[in-house]
Amino acid sequence: MDFDIPNNNGYDMPEDTFFRFHFLAHLDILYTAKKNMKFGELTVELLNAPDELLLELTKQTVEFAAFCHNLAQKNDSVMGEFVDRITAIQETAIKLPPYCFTNINLENERLLADNMREPQFYGKLYDSTSEESAIYDKYRQFYSTIGTSLLTFYSLVEEFSDNYLSKVERRNEDNFTAAWGAFNEASPIMAELAAEIPFFDLIKVSEIMDVKLGVSGMVDPDNANKLILVDTLEFGSAHSAIYYDLFKGIQYSRAPFRCQNCEHFFLSVNAYKVLYCNKKAPDQSNRTCRQVGAKNKLKEKTENNPIEQTYMRARKKYYQMYFRAYISDDDYNRILRYLQTMRDKAICGKTDENGELITFLTLEELFERKRLFADLGIGGKEWTKTS
Repeated sequence: MDFDIPNNNGYDMPEDTFFRFHFLAHLDILYTAKKNMKFGELTVELLNAPDELLLELTKQTVEFAAFCHNLAQKNDSVMGEFVDRITAIQETAIKLPPYCFTNINLENERLLADNMREPQFYGKLYDSTSEESAIYDKYRQFYSTIGTSLLTFYSLVEEFSDNYLSKVERRNEDNFTAAWGAFNEASPIMAELAAEIPFFDLIKVSEIMDVKLGVSGMVDPDNANKLILVDTLEFGSAHSAIYYDLFKGIQYSRAPFRCQNCEHFFLSVNAYKVLYCNKKAPDQSNRTCRQVGAKNKLKEKTENNPIEQTYMRARKKYYQMYFRAYISDDDYNRILRYLQTMRDKAICGKTDENGELITFLTLEELFERKRLFADLGIGGKEWTKTS
């Protein structure tokens, strides 16, 4: 059964299931059934997913694995619970990346699983060579790890970003790749997860991804008169899709970083360190985290530097005079340039015309109104008399 991807009309994809789902890729864009994203954004979507959903999926997975581990008899009651647990896991998983971006039909998934409730199905499970036994084993193995493998991957990328990517000065493919190498060599996270996650030995998370790659033509979503050649991607697991997205993002010098204001993750670009995301800051609907971060950084810089403190006091003082129309636009701009120039000289350790080091005490004298107006020729005699 084929159907159109809603936001990519003109291209048909096979029907998605939890066992096999499909995305497309062209250059640096990942096309999904629900949203087109730059490579790296799918990883960020997972990192920013609600914690309660990921923990609930993990809990359901662990309990399902324990249930299957102790499963001996196959009867109406046992197989009914087997299917009910799978359905509950599916209803949680479909809310999380990458499944939330697929066209998985939950009703179809439920109907397929319901077949395992029937005596004519579970009656053949004692024959390990039967088709029914193979189907049962596929469900048992897959749903015994679906949540824990996703949590494992989440933890790996979180550790990689917070403790390795965060130390990268220039954000580009070379440095991201070096950070990944250092992470693989030194990070203890896998051993820690193995000790913390029940049934961790069932998880098969590695850099070898379960993905089938093909190619096909598609109408360009941005130009109906143009055809593009896309990669067709068939993933057999959630963590494979996220792994693929993470590494492709790194190839385009993009990686997830944690915002130092809201603590959500954002996708970096090929640039020097950016510490804040550009989304609305918590409890400040009129400011972004980047704006809040810049203001806090300036505040911290000013609080710890007497030169900056002297400069900011002078700037505020002359702004008040400008606001009250005591000085003209031109004079105010001249004053600002002078304040900035002298501040920069003080920060750089420059000396004045007498060879004396310019300090914050020097600036206090230079920025005093009478001295400054006289030096810049502003205001005339009435200013010097009343200063």
